[in-house]
Amino acid sequence: MNSIIISHIGKRESNQDFVLVEKMNPDTHLLLVADGMGGYENGELAAKLVAENILTYLSTVKNIDSIQIQKAINKANLVIRQEKDKRGSKLGATVGGIIYHSNQAICFWVGDVKIFHFKNKKLIKESTSHTLMEEIIKNGSIKDSKQINKYKHVVTRSVQGDVEHSKIEYFKVDNIDHSDLFMICSDGVHDIYEGLVIQNLLNSNDTLEKTVSQIESRLKFEAKDNFSLIALSKHL
Repeated sequence: MNSIIISHIGKRESNQDFVLVEKMNPDTHLLLVADGMGGYENGELAAKLVAENILTYLSTVKNIDSIQIQKAINKANLVIRQEKDKRGSKLGATVGGIIYHSNQAICFWVGDVKIFHFKNKKLIKESTSHTLMEEIIKNGSIKDSKQINKYKHVVTRSVQGDVEHSKIEYFKVDNIDHSDLFMICSDGVHDIYEGLVIQNLLNSNDTLEKTVSQIESRLKFEAKDNFSLIALSKHL
């Protein structure tokens, strides 16, 4: 298991993304991006609390599955709620992560941190963000793309102390080999780079390092928001 990590402030005053890559035991890794929610106070703290409490809980679990991941999210919710009560201010974060264990990946997310799965440099799976825009598209209630786009950053699920609105989605990938590549991206990345655009970059470069470097260079110039990315592969 190898990873490449980038995280940058963008054009914000501070970086409210928190990136975590940890080995929980010899066969299990947790890779995670937490994004402090825009407009809320203490976004950096919220992202850090969410990531660290997910890690703390999952480190105690022998067999990790979607139920245990949800329990980890619930634990992080409790800590966020306690911190909100203590500070008297809003706190919250969205999160996306991968549990990598014995050639299997469990990919999970709450909110708009996005996960891409590529195989042989082809996009196989892309998570669907928990945003009002995605709900409107799903329901078909508004057809005008300009009207829909304004709801792109209104998240409908997050870790902000309310368990009811922090249900995970997830997918599993078995039998991972050297042709598999995963990316976890905060919205600062996927606002500019859609999955098929990343696919084109992967196919135009001979190494993943070049692709990530190309992504980072453009984001440093164009990204208005913080941007963070973890690229995960058995072979880099």
